[in-house]
Amino acid sequence: MKAKLIYFVALMLLVQIVNAQTFGIKGGINFANIAYSGGGTTVTEKSITGVHFGPIMDFPLQENLSLNTGLLFSIKGSKSEDSYAGMSYTTTTTLNYLVVPINLGYKFPIDKSTKLLIQAGPYLGYALSGKVKDSGGSTDIKFGEKGGAKRLDMGLGFGAGVELGSLVVSLNYELGLANIEDSSDYKVKNKVLQISLAYMFGGLK
Repeated sequence: MKAKLIYFVALMLLVQIVNAQTFGIKGGINFANIAYSGGGTTVTEKSITGVHFGPIMDFPLQENLSLNTGLLFSIKGSKSEDSYAGMSYTTTTTLNYLVVPINLGYKFPIDKSTKLLIQAGPYLGYALSGKVKDSGGSTDIKFGEKGGAKRLDMGLGFGAGVELGSLVVSLNYELGLANIEDSSDYKVKNKVLQISLAYMFGGLK
C-alpha cells in the first residue's frame, strides 16, 4: 500500500512537470551520513559521497514567493570504520532513494537576472534498494522484515542558493525525522548535505 502511494505521488509529479510552465533538471553531490541514537547516546557515522538528480518544477505563488518540488533519485548512507587485532575494517551502507521535496522558497532580487534564494519544507523518500559492503563482500539490504530496514523516509529540508537566469546553484540540507530501521531499541535517521546545480527551461519567473 505504501509503495503504491509513492508511485502515485511520483506519477502525479511527472504529470505536473509536463504541464508546468517552469520546469527543469537538477543534479549534484550528496554528502550523506546516518545517525544512530538509543540508550541516551547518539552516534553519527562517517559520511559517504553520492549523487542526486531528476526533474524539478517551480510554481510562482506571488511576487518573490514560490513553491518548488521534484522527483529526485538520491544516494544516501554512511560509512563506519573499526579496528581489531591491528587491522582496520570499513563497512559502507548505501541506500538508493526516490525523493519528493516540497519547498516554500523566497527570492531576493539583486538585479534583473540574479536572485538570492532561501527555501524550506518537508520531503518524502522511498528506498528503492540498498547494500552493505565490507571486506567480505556486499549484502543486499532487506526491507519490510522485522528488525530490518523501512522503505519510507521523511524529514525536513533547508536550503539557500543563487538564481542566475536559467541556472540555480544551491546548498541544501536534509534532516531525516523518520526511523528507517524497524527497531524500538534505537533510532536510525538519514542526514544529507547537498550541493546542486539546476537548469530551468524557459527561465524562472
